[in-house]
Amino acid sequence: MATFRNQSYKNVSNVETSVLTSTSDSTIVLSILVANTNGSSTSDVTCRRKNGATDLGYLAFTVAVPADSNVDILGNKYILPSGHSLHFSSSSSGTLDAQISYVEV
Repeated sequence: MATFRNQSYKNVSNVETSVLTSTSDSTIVLSILVANTNGSSTSDVTCRRKNGATDLGYLAFTVAVPADSNVDILGNKYILPSGHSLHFSSSSSGTLDAQISYVEV
């Protein structure tokens, strides 16, 4: 049976941090919304996929998130295999919040 989940990550740091690690080969990421809570300046978000310490590439690289707005950095569904993780970082620590919606089948 499918389980729908949401993962919240407040105040994305300028140091890359693991936010979601798949524990199932059938983890389907539905959306990644990033909101800029800073009312005066644009911040950039980066999202990278890793398997342990192995870098598997970027889902988003320095994508601009304008002040007081949000950006969906995932244009389509994305399969995250077991053991793989999503890591986030920001150009301005503490100005971005991320929300990840996913399904574990």
